[in-house]
Amino acid sequence: MAASDSEARAREQIERGEEAEARDRATGMSSLFDLRMVIGGLLALYGVTLTVMGLFASSASKAKAAGININLWAGVIILAGGAVFLAWATLRPLRAEDVQPTDDDRPKVE
Repeated sequence: MAASDSEARAREQIERGEEAEARDRATGMSSLFDLRMVIGGLLALYGVTLTVMGLFASSASKAKAAGININLWAGVIILAGGAVFLAWATLRPLRAEDVQPTDDDRPKVE
């Protein structure tokens, strides 16, 4: 009897968890952890840092790179990459129907 009570409670908790996951997917909680935003933000941060370093680079550091301000050019390119990722995440946000269910192999509890 005690085993069936604990099984019933476990099934109830599983159902509540699955309902909460479905509700989160429907309300857009999946876009909260969109990896494109994280990648775009980090690339933008590194790009801004390198661009600022390139703007204030000394002539000695430019001479080391055969006269090319490598920090400035790398910063601008990385900043552009970050802007692409951020624009992609903003213009095409994740929708609930885009998110693939990951536990198809798990048996359904009825």
